[in-house]
Amino acid sequence: MHIHIQSPALRGAFLLSLSLSASVAFAQQSLPVIEVGPLSPAQPGSPAADVEDQTVVTPTRVEQPASSSGASVSVIHARDIQKRGSLGFNDVLRGVPGLDVFSNGGPGTQTSVALRGSTPGQTLVLIDGVRIGDPTSTDGSVDFGQLIPTDIERIEVLRGPQSALYGSDAMGGVINIITRRGKGAPQGWIMSEGGSYGTSSSRASISGSDGRGAYALSISGLHADGFPRYGYRQQRPIFIGDQTTPLPPLPANDPTNNVGVTGRIGYEFTEDARIEAGVAGYDSAIRYDNPYAFSPWSVFDRFNHQHATFMQGYVRLGADMFDKILRNRLTLYANRGNRDAWMTEACFDMLTFTSQNCRFGYLGGRRGVEYQSDVALGPLGLATIGARVETETAQNSREAWIVDEYAPSRAVQTTWSGYAQHQFTLFDRLDISYGGRADAVSKNQTFLNWRTMANFRIDEIGMRLRGSAATGAKTASLYQRFSQYGDPTLAPERVLGFDAGVDQSFFGGVATASVSVFANRYENLVQFGKAESCASTQIFGCYFNVGRADTRGVEFSGEAALVPGALLLRGSYTFLSARNLDDDEGSIYAGRTLLRRPRHKGMWSVIYTGAPGLELEARANIVGAAHDVDFILNKRVMLAPYVRLDLFANYKLTDQLTLHGRIENVGNALYEEVYNYSTTARAFYGGVKYAW
Repeated sequence: MHIHIQSPALRGAFLLSLSLSASVAFAQQSLPVIEVGPLSPAQPGSPAADVEDQTVVTPTRVEQPASSSGASVSVIHARDIQKRGSLGFNDVLRGVPGLDVFSNGGPGTQTSVALRGSTPGQTLVLIDGVRIGDPTSTDGSVDFGQLIPTDIERIEVLRGPQSALYGSDAMGGVINIITRRGKGAPQGWIMSEGGSYGTSSSRASISGSDGRGAYALSISGLHADGFPRYGYRQQRPIFIGDQTTPLPPLPANDPTNNVGVTGRIGYEFTEDARIEAGVAGYDSAIRYDNPYAFSPWSVFDRFNHQHATFMQGYVRLGADMFDKILRNRLTLYANRGNRDAWMTEACFDMLTFTSQNCRFGYLGGRRGVEYQSDVALGPLGLATIGARVETETAQNSREAWIVDEYAPSRAVQTTWSGYAQHQFTLFDRLDISYGGRADAVSKNQTFLNWRTMANFRIDEIGMRLRGSAATGAKTASLYQRFSQYGDPTLAPERVLGFDAGVDQSFFGGVATASVSVFANRYENLVQFGKAESCASTQIFGCYFNVGRADTRGVEFSGEAALVPGALLLRGSYTFLSARNLDDDEGSIYAGRTLLRRPRHKGMWSVIYTGAPGLELEARANIVGAAHDVDFILNKRVMLAPYVRLDLFANYKLTDQLTLHGRIENVGNALYEEVYNYSTTARAFYGGVKYAW
C-alpha cells in the first residue's frame, strides 16, 4: 500500500513512507516478452484452440486478429480467469509472459505489476479501455491487490513502449481488462469456493441481449483470514524499525474482505449508431503489519488496517458514416478512489517528541473525454486519429492529535492529447503500422512519441516475423510534483525500445516455437534523494530527474500437443539483463543489477483434457535469484531462487454443474517476492459452478 508520512522528524516513520513506496518504485525493469500460444490453428478441442485468430483491440486501438499485429500481445481468456481468480488478480496475472507480480503478503495486500522493464507506474491499466490508477499514490500505479475479478471476457497484455497511442503511463506496456458484453438469450452463472486460510469466495453473473439492447452485470466477493503479512514462515532473525528488537510473535492472521462489481449496457439505434455505458468498482478492507514501528506491540496491532473504494463509469457513443468508411467514437468517463489507512506510530508529535497512531486519507479522481475516428482508405489501409482531454485530482488528509507542520494538500493536473496512426498491408502478407502522439501537461512539458511495427507472414511454412521500434514517456505523478517532497517542474521520463521475433508452427499447429529479443533504454527517471533542485524545506530530500536503466534479453517459448486433443505441453524461458546505469555508490539502491529482477525465469505446464468433461493441469513457475533491499537494516539482500508447483482440476458433471479444485504450492516451497513478506504455504481450495 502507499502510505506517505508527512512529518520528517521521525526516521522510522519516514523510512516507512519510502520503503512502502519503494515496493512499487523498485519493481524497476520487469521481465521481457515471451509469447506462449499457437501461431497457427491449434488442434480442435485443445485448451489453446481459439488463441490464433483471437481478435484484439489494444495493439492498434481497432479490432484485428492478433496474428496480423507486429506487437507482443498475450490474451488471458475467461476460462483461465475463472480458474485462478478466486483470490484476486494476483494468480490470474502470475505467469503471463513478460509480466512480473510482486505481492506484500497474501490476498488483498499491495500488489505491484510491471511489464517488460517498466516500473508499475509506467504500466498503463485500463478497464474497458478507460484508464484507472491511483492519482494519490507515489507513482500513480494500480494496486492490483485491491481489485477482484468479476465476469471478465479477456485481459489483453500489450508489452513494450505504447505511449504513441496511449500516452503517459504506457512506457512499459498496457494491460486492458475487458468485461463481458451481453449476447444472445439471457444466461447466468454462480460460483462458490472455499479452502485454506479461512478462505471463502463467490462470484455471480447475468447477461443477455434482445437484438438491439444488451446487458451484463456481475459481482464478486472474497473473505480470507489469511496469514501474517510480515515474517510468516521466515527462518532467519527479523528486527523491527529500531534495528535491534526482534520481531514479536506473529498474529494468527491478517484478514481480507474484497467486493467487486462490473456492468455494461448497450443499445443499437440503427446498424450505424449505438450507445454503451459501463461501471466498475470495488471495496477493499485489509489488516496489515507495521514492521517499521519502534515498539514491538505496535507491529501487529489491529489498529493497522486500510479501507479503499473505487468506482468508475463511462458512456460511449458510436456512429458509422459513408457506408462504414468513417467510424466515430466519443467516450466520456470518470472514476474516483477513496483510501483510508490507519497506522501505529506513523505521526511524530514535535511538542512531546513521541510517535502517535494516526489515520491518513487519500482521495483521487480522474475525468475526461476522448474522441477517436477510424477512416477506411481502401487499398491504402486504415487511418486512425484521436484526441483526449483528461484531468486528475489528488488530495490528502490526516487525523491525529499532534503538533507538527502537516497541512492538507490538493493537486490538479490536466493533459491535452492528440494521436494518429496509419496501418496497411502489402502483398497480402506484410502488415505495417506507424503513428505518433503529443501530450501537453498543464504547467509542465509537452512530449512527443512515435511507434512503428511490421509483421511478415509466410503462411506456406507457418512462419511469422515481427518487429517494432517505439519511444515512450511518462509525466511525473501528482505526488512527485506537488507533495512536500515534490518538484512541479519535473521532466517526463523517457524510454526507447526495440524488439524482434520469429514465430514458427510445426506439423499444422501441433507444435509451435517462438524466439524474441528486445532492448529498452530508460532515461530521465524520477528518483528520490538529496539534489541541488531540493528546496530548503526539503531537508530529507526531494524528487528529481536523473535515473537511467537498460534492459535487454532473449526469450524462448513453445507448446506441443503431445497427444492431440488430450495432452498439451507449454513452456517458456527468459534470460534478462537488467542494469542500473547510475553510479550513486552511497545509496542502498546502488548496483548494476536492478531490484527484483531475476536473471532466469521460466514456466512449464502440462494440461490433460483426454477424458470427457475433465481438465487437469500441473503448472510450475521457476524463478532464479534476485536482488532486493532490507529497509530495516538499510542494505541490499538476495531473494533465493524457487520452484512453485500448482495443480488444477475441473470436472463438468452436467451442462450446468462444474466442480473445480486446486492445490497451491504443492511442494511447500519457502520463497519471497518482496524481502521478509510472506507467501502461501501448501494450500487447498475447492468449489462449484452452476450455469443456466
